Amino acid sequence: MLCLLNILSASHRKNPNLIQISARPWLYEQNLTRLSQVPDSVLDDLVKKGIDSFYLLGVWSVGEYGKNFDRTNQDLLNDYHKYLPDYTTEDAIGCPFAITDYSVNSEEIATESELMQFRERLNKRNMVLYLDFVPNHSAVDALLVNSNPDLFVRDTFQDANRQYKNGMYYGGASSWNTVWRDTIQFNYFNPDTVQARIDDLMRAAKLSDGVRCDVAMMPLNDFFELNWKDIVYKQGYKKPAQEFWKVAIDAVKAKYPDFKFVAEVYDEGQGDTLIGLGFDYLYDKVGLYDKLSAGNVEDVKNYIQTRSAKLGFGTHFVENHDEARAASHFGSTYVADAAALVSFTLPGMRFHFQGQWLGRKNKLEIHLRRSYDMVHDVDQPTIMDYDILLPILKDSVWHEGKWTYKDVQGTNDCWRLMAWTWETADQSVLVVVNFSDQMASGKVRLDVNDGKFVFEDKMTGMKQEADGQDVRENGLFVQMDKYWAGIYYYNK
Repeated sequence: MLCLLNILSASHRKNPNLIQISARPWLYEQNLTRLSQVPDSVLDDLVKKGIDSFYLLGVWSVGEYGKNFDRTNQDLLNDYHKYLPDYTTEDAIGCPFAITDYSVNSEEIATESELMQFRERLNKRNMVLYLDFVPNHSAVDALLVNSNPDLFVRDTFQDANRQYKNGMYYGGASSWNTVWRDTIQFNYFNPDTVQARIDDLMRAAKLSDGVRCDVAMMPLNDFFELNWKDIVYKQGYKKPAQEFWKVAIDAVKAKYPDFKFVAEVYDEGQGDTLIGLGFDYLYDKVGLYDKLSAGNVEDVKNYIQTRSAKLGFGTHFVENHDEARAASHFGSTYVADAAALVSFTLPGMRFHFQGQWLGRKNKLEIHLRRSYDMVHDVDQPTIMDYDILLPILKDSVWHEGKWTYKDVQGTNDCWRLMAWTWETADQSVLVVVNFSDQMASGKVRLDVNDGKFVFEDKMTGMKQEADGQDVRENGLFVQMDKYWAGIYYYNK
């Protein structure tokens, strides 16, 4: 089987189109109990939508402690009733990031063999499989907690808010005032912990083509020292000479050179550090997502221009399992869709979440198996927008082309527009987005030859003729409705 998988393994596409799927809710929604039961038609539909990367969240084993915690913690119960008014106890399934060990959750999702077969089905369709890696912590009832207690941060029991009864500290960060009381904190200043975590990564790499690394900044030496030095230094542990991620990524890529690492990170400086340590992609939240959320067009444009050299490392999204649904977060589905038109036409990973293409407003909370009122929680205009956009993003120009930011000039309201091009030897695309609440127009200069040119807007199907010299010297005239975009294909 391993040999067969290696032969059939799909290659990673540049600027990939990724869908994040939460495994247990996905199966529950389809009235299935195993990955092996997922119909081919479901995967074929993703191919038609241009998806080339499939992130299956929550495949690893979770324990009874986490499930019981989720079903009894009052703060969580309050959240459940907010997000899911008809909540029942069975809806709480345990946080998928409170992992007992890196074996596949065979009771609820798949055996290891079934997961390998699922990956093979994806790879046959030129889709790669991403899984989770949670570096910072394990579940409270993880196997290693009893078998290898020195892998964790521990001390004499003295603080029930921060420690489990065995003296081990819950996962989290005092610098954030954050404690995850269904998890236990790994001690990254213990060399044995580093090796144990590399072993877990190797298990993930055997079964997948990449990992999304939860709160990836937390094992960084400076970050770990900031939060845990008072405990680990008095026990004789020292700050390592090398970063965990450098050692781990080098080890994994020595055996699996095409394996990819995606970092969840919320600080540009830490993100740049992680890129230097070998990460392939990192969350673009505090940059693009937060600026789109604030709605200031100039801030969005300035970020795209100043970050242009590193946009290709970005994981661009309008929603994921942590954030609110885009339709709720941005205040309306049409603003959310405009944010998507910006995010998914830039270089980098285009990160989609299950239900996003339906325009859902009700959040799928990470501890729950369903969101509220799934039958009626859909938006037809959003469905239509994604039915147009997703097939466009399949084209090779979005993956192999050269991206260039373009100025928009010529009218008093042209500041509302932002533009960029994608170009290969035989295909060119101009993207113009109006991320504001009023119609706007302007002109975009393009490097084209003399003669007549046809610019076809793939979002509407409308065609526009223009003279090459005029476009080159004065610019192509574009007019865009509020919160909308034009995607113009043309030949140079």
